[in-house]
Amino acid sequence: MTTLSQLKQRIDKLIEKQGEESPCAAFIYTKEDIVQFDDDGNEVEIEDNKIIEDVLYNVQDSDWIYDSINDTIDDQLSHRS
Repeated sequence: MTTLSQLKQRIDKLIEKQGEESPCAAFIYTKEDIVQFDDDGNEVEIEDNKIIEDVLYNVQDSDWIYDSINDTIDDQLSHRS
């Protein structure tokens, strides 16, 4: 799993290499995105960091996400050829 500090370091390196105005697309999920809802539809905060870490690790490790993004990139590029 990646921490926000590690992500910041990676972004700083990308900015150094590609420039501050380089275009990008980003999807960032943090512990604030890992929520549950009670029977009344109210958001219930998950306080167990282990659960949050496990969920975020599985999101990060999902090949479906990477495959879907790569398919979208390939599709967009094929329309421009």
